[in-house]
Amino acid sequence: MDCVIIGGGVAGFAAAKAIRSSWPDKSVVLMDSENEVGYYRTLLPQYMSETLTEKKLFFRTPQDDPQLIVKTGCRVRSLDRLMKRVILESDEAIGYERLILAVGGRPIIPPIFKNTFLKGIYPVRYLFDARPVRKAISGHPHIVILGGGLVGVKTAAHFAHTGLEVTVVERENRLLPMALSKRASKPVEAHLDRLGIRLKLGCSVNDLKSEKEQLCAVLAGEEWIDCQMLLLAAGSVPDIEFLEDSGLLEDGKLLVSSALQTLDENIFALGDAVTIKNGGPHTPWTWPQAVSQGKHAAANLFRSPPVPIQVTTRVNAMNLFGLSLIVLGAPVSGAKVVSYSNPADGVYRELFIVDDRIIGGALVGDITDAGPLHAMMIAGEKIDPQNLEHIKPRGTAFSKRSWSDLVQYRRAFIMPVEEFRE
Repeated sequence: MDCVIIGGGVAGFAAAKAIRSSWPDKSVVLMDSENEVGYYRTLLPQYMSETLTEKKLFFRTPQDDPQLIVKTGCRVRSLDRLMKRVILESDEAIGYERLILAVGGRPIIPPIFKNTFLKGIYPVRYLFDARPVRKAISGHPHIVILGGGLVGVKTAAHFAHTGLEVTVVERENRLLPMALSKRASKPVEAHLDRLGIRLKLGCSVNDLKSEKEQLCAVLAGEEWIDCQMLLLAAGSVPDIEFLEDSGLLEDGKLLVSSALQTLDENIFALGDAVTIKNGGPHTPWTWPQAVSQGKHAAANLFRSPPVPIQVTTRVNAMNLFGLSLIVLGAPVSGAKVVSYSNPADGVYRELFIVDDRIIGGALVGDITDAGPLHAMMIAGEKIDPQNLEHIKPRGTAFSKRSWSDLVQYRRAFIMPVEEFRE
């Protein structure tokens, strides 16, 4: 086979489509352990909360292409680089000329759940888990979500919007600890509180209660919370166990060059599975990056030398039923922070600056100028950290409160990021 792709998510399909377009004479096999592939994983919260139909969940429509074979329900056991073949758990061996690893991640399952078979516990990761959640939520009005990251917060907002009682349990003392600073997380927490979502911060789920093998309560910190459903949204880790003996891992990580090439010149890797060596280890695990990397890896497959990818920013955007949020990049130690705050309207905007260049930030409650700010970050354009025009909202995104009333709420300041995150 000319090219084998492991992974049926957006990165894998973006690569497959690009290969068939750029190299129409090349045959492609795409394989995945799930029985169904080609769906928007990011839309699972909407699907589970019954605000999105299953048909709209899929981005892939089957096409009549004899040069593209999609194999589902098959998990890879190992990789034989010497013979250039992929070994499946069924013992089937598939040879390749070029290989793309787009395996994505697998959900983090805390130890307390490893040997638990209670009804009502589901990871927020796969469609086969989302289906029973969607079917059962009408009879399970009390729901606990373990994890206050992007997935957990989004899931909580969609479930609360349908009238369910939702509690979010997060082991850190704030929401979105991997994406936002402590100050930026405050308006998000306040908004979820207004939606009726209960927040249990600084603790985890330590014990479970059940009746007839059905979950009925969880112990969060020192408090028992009644619930019939527990959703696990504690994050994910790269699904790369099958590569342990391949020689491709360094300190347990699948490192790739800026061209998305592994230590093996015939193997490229992308998406949630990889860490890019681009100046320093970088993990741009987002949906736009998965699409971009899929296309880029496909273009590099038969190109010599392969071309580095230009943009590896990790931007996330969402709307939590009335609160818009864009993450340009997580806080970085040693950076300066330029910020703007309007607590009355739930607005907080911040930029992280290193060497007078934007390297990240967040826009909460008012996302005006997100595009230009991202463009400045990509271009490495220098700015004056003292010029607060870069962070002040422009346009009409503020609420109806008059400008004269807003003056007392505005704050703009610069401080080291270590102090800022306390």
